[in-house]
Amino acid sequence: MNKIRRITLLLIIFLVIVGMNMVLFAFLYGINDSIVNTHIAEDLSITIAKASFWDNLYFSGITYLTIGYGDFKTVNGVGKLLAVMQGFSGVLINSLFTGIFLYYLVKRPQNILMSNRLYIRYKRHKGRFYLSVRVGNKGRAIVNVNRILELFTYENGIRKRRLQLSQEYHYLEDVLYWDIDLHKTENQQLLKYIKECLYNHKEITIRISITGTDVDAGELVFIANNYSKKDLIFIQDYQEIYRHQRNHQLKINWKGFHKTLELDAEKIQAFKEL
Repeated sequence: MNKIRRITLLLIIFLVIVGMNMVLFAFLYGINDSIVNTHIAEDLSITIAKASFWDNLYFSGITYLTIGYGDFKTVNGVGKLLAVMQGFSGVLINSLFTGIFLYYLVKRPQNILMSNRLYIRYKRHKGRFYLSVRVGNKGRAIVNVNRILELFTYENGIRKRRLQLSQEYHYLEDVLYWDIDLHKTENQQLLKYIKECLYNHKEITIRISITGTDVDAGELVFIANNYSKKDLIFIQDYQEIYRHQRNHQLKINWKGFHKTLELDAEKIQAFKEL
């Protein structure tokens, strides 16, 4: 739900609650004969005709809003008590919804994307395989980004964390790629588990987490995905999502965020021999 829809929904809820408050207190004023029109009876001890429902509703409204024109007044103890209660309820409701409105104005929507598959990406110009995910940011920039990979195995139905990798990144504006070089010595354990999963049917789960801080609101941002064997896909590359015109970047086509280019069978076989 985008910000405009959230604010619109909150506004509707607020108006419904305020309307119910005014109608309820108008009813209570009416059944207790609690108000009188001061222009009709200067001496409030004089018995006069009951105020109409619309008069009660009008008095309820100006009491809720703490306006108090003075053209209507309470004439008994019950009315005075109701007026105080309604004035207090108005302050409480208005303060509560003001806080909620402000919160949703600055609150960051869930607009961080992560690849719905975990890719084994082959970069031809380097001749190397990478474990890769793509992260997209559709909202405000994020700073102090931390990327975390955790790998879990299962023994007798018990999940155990076998390794954890992390990498910091200072600034994420639109799109971020996390490519873990599977040829490097420090990543050989990760490679071992991936190959056991693909070729020896070993059950593993890889969790990728992204944390950071919204650059404007200072709000913590978090997203995480869990990947199993069925999510490990070989690709040649990600589909280009930037739209260009005259060599200038214009916008991002988020509909193509999860689309990739297939890797040929020969290269997939080469990974098996890695």
